[in-house]
Amino acid sequence: MITVVFLLILGLAGWTFSTLMSKGKHQDEITKELGNIFESFKLLTSSITSLVKLLMKDSIASAKDEDFQPISSNVIDLLKLEKKEEAA
Repeated sequence: MITVVFLLILGLAGWTFSTLMSKGKHQDEITKELGNIFESFKLLTSSITSLVKLLMKDSIASAKDEDFQPISSNVIDLLKLEKKEEAA
């Protein structure tokens, strides 16, 4: 499936390049659409980057809250146990 998509994109790129080189009637419109595609790709890349950053921040915050809670409660329990042993 990925190969088919790659071949379609490659074919479209070749067709676009050959049309631009042949100085066709619709060069301005093709150039405008290529600009739109480039801008959309930049926005998609920026959005994906922002999403990854947010997911990383959320994962780190979740790890701080959830993963270390048992450790801190165990340390508190150990300290309470030591105080009881010292008192006895």
